[in-house]
Amino acid sequence: MALNLTAQKTPLAPADEVKFSVVGYYLYGAPASGNALQGQLFLRPQRDAVAALPGFQFGNIAEENLSRSLDEVQVTLDKSGRGEVSAASQWQEAHSPLQVILQASLLESGGRPVTRRVEQAIWPADTLPGIRPQFAAKAVYDYRTNTTVNQPIVDENSNAAFDIVYANAQGEKKAVSGLQVRLIRERRDYYWNWSESEGWQSQFDQKDLVEGEQTLDLNADETGKVSFPVEWGAYRLEVKAPNETVSSVRFWAGYSWQDNSDGSGAARPDRVTLKLDKANYRPGDTMKLHIAAPVAGKGYAMVESSDGPLWWQAIDVPAQGLDLTIPVDKTWNRHDLYLSTLVVRPGDKSRSATPKRAVGLLHLPLGDENRRLDLALESPAKMRPNQPLTVRVKASVKHGEMPKQINVLVSAVDSGVLNITDYATPDPWQAFFGQKRYGADIYDIYGQVIEGQGRLAALRFGGDGDDLKRGGKPPVNHVNIIAQQAQPITLNEQGEGVVTLRLATLTANCGLWRRHGQQEILAAAKAKSLSPRQ
Repeated sequence: MALNLTAQKTPLAPADEVKFSVVGYYLYGAPASGNALQGQLFLRPQRDAVAALPGFQFGNIAEENLSRSLDEVQVTLDKSGRGEVSAASQWQEAHSPLQVILQASLLESGGRPVTRRVEQAIWPADTLPGIRPQFAAKAVYDYRTNTTVNQPIVDENSNAAFDIVYANAQGEKKAVSGLQVRLIRERRDYYWNWSESEGWQSQFDQKDLVEGEQTLDLNADETGKVSFPVEWGAYRLEVKAPNETVSSVRFWAGYSWQDNSDGSGAARPDRVTLKLDKANYRPGDTMKLHIAAPVAGKGYAMVESSDGPLWWQAIDVPAQGLDLTIPVDKTWNRHDLYLSTLVVRPGDKSRSATPKRAVGLLHLPLGDENRRLDLALESPAKMRPNQPLTVRVKASVKHGEMPKQINVLVSAVDSGVLNITDYATPDPWQAFFGQKRYGADIYDIYGQVIEGQGRLAALRFGGDGDDLKRGGKPPVNHVNIIAQQAQPITLNEQGEGVVTLRLATLTANCGLWRRHGQQEILAAAKAKSLSPRQ
């Protein structure tokens, strides 16, 4: 069987009713008349609400009760195998982008299900502000939801920079005047609370302290930038638009308790932005690489493969960036090539500036569009069993000349088999000319470097170091360790024997073990310990 679930392409308003259309049919063409559809509706926040703007977060992160289960679904399809699932709005007061998820299963007569999933977007307004931190995120434990989330982390006593847009659901950046941007510090006072049902529970009172404010005006197709100085602790950046919609992002500045096991977030490298002038290159071309480092510094630019570096050059990157010209060697006929850069800003004792390093990595796309073929298949929509199927194949090229010989392999597979794993037809161009994994392992020990301006540590040894400093001679201890084994003996008729061991002087407990063996009869035993003394 096949099941198609369809939602509306445009986002709905929070007060609108959500409707999903359902079409079910058997793979031989007959409609799923009278078959049962069972499922569940879910409500989830949609932080990454615009696919055309990756990395931008939309909606108020402080808004609660946005993730919950909704009604169950029980629908019987009509004679044409169609049906509809509707849900009245239970989220009219929401001010953040949401998605209503329908996960449903169409049952065959024998009870075997075909399960599919569809989402319906819900936007509180036509346009919303979006926020993208310019620093990296890492997985941390969120005690609010008891889950692991990706949280942006920035160095303490530094500037936290963000990109700001005002966009609709299609990713179109709109003009706006008077965006109110606020940096809020979330101060939490923790305490213990006792209850008969749950026992001792850790709770906190949160106070929001406004650390800074800015007003931002944006033109159409423009991305704004803001930055605020931060100290150690939890922060929230909040952007309020003239239409009263709010988007916010939580982030952390400096050390957190999870850095003990994950490595300090402050020790992670900054990112060097790399940009190429073309979508792909051919061997023998010359590429132009723009290097934008967060700070000015010196370092290296390299072209790497799984076998090692193929090209490298020392670079001096100014604050405004560097344009570098790199020749593409004709022997680079491979697709595991990456451009990597390392930029280091040296330390400056006069300004109390510690060394910083930044790393950039970008895949080098090599591809000859003259080798790309487009295939078109023509086949009848229906056919009768036990009859030959005629398929017309048409090959064409957009660039270059048509090859003189083209080999085509056509396969016919039952769709019921492919539906089990949602099999997707592979793309041979991507398989041969697509990006391969980065074959190098980067080992970063920058977080283990000891600051040169720290105080000298006192050398200590053992737990009684302070006692030995009080004077007097240290105790004289002579330790003897024994491990002896006697020669084998033969027991008498009563099964008895005497073994003599010469043990040195020691102050300890000594254990005795014995083993016995005759033909296929084996035995072992352990005697009580004894303490031989002088």
